[in-house]
Amino acid sequence: MARRRVRTLVMVLALVGVAGLGSGLAYRLATDMPKRFGVVTEGHLYRSGDVTPTQLGRLKQRYGVGRVICLLNAEAPETIAEREAARGLGIEWQNIPLTGDGASTPEDRVAILTLLLDEAASPTLVHCAAGANRTGLAIGLYRIHHDGWDYERVLAEMKDYGFEDLPKHANLRSALTEAATAARTSSAPTGAGAGP
Repeated sequence: MARRRVRTLVMVLALVGVAGLGSGLAYRLATDMPKRFGVVTEGHLYRSGDVTPTQLGRLKQRYGVGRVICLLNAEAPETIAEREAARGLGIEWQNIPLTGDGASTPEDRVAILTLLLDEAASPTLVHCAAGANRTGLAIGLYRIHHDGWDYERVLAEMKDYGFEDLPKHANLRSALTEAATAARTSSAPTGAGAGP
């Protein structure tokens, strides 16, 4: 009887959110999945906010995640715990630290894209803290270069995952705009130019 009440409470929390805690935390309580978890490409690429060692184990079990690309500071205690958990689970762990606003260098973006476009890689989870800015950049790059999406479609998906599109995100927007322009130009037939 007590289990049923707890389960009902968790379901209610997930549906309406917890005052002061937000619906993201309520969802995590109900499902024990990372915040803003999403399937990008089934069996290949997943996205989320921060991930606990327990959640990492569940992602390996449910989705076959065998590689993590962490976009957080490698020296943060939570990141160290995650790295150790990945090692214990036999999960490859990569780190490309970005700032919270999703700002990146061209070298960061090349490193992210190289990892994401590796078709031989194990199913991969890309994550940051909130699953919105840094993860949005990484997945946006993948969508542009792998799926052929344009900038507007990438931006719409990012907003679905909590991206607020504020002035402080100028570097992130610029990086995705440049990537979309470069992808469009490189896919244009010879002699066609970079037209629409």
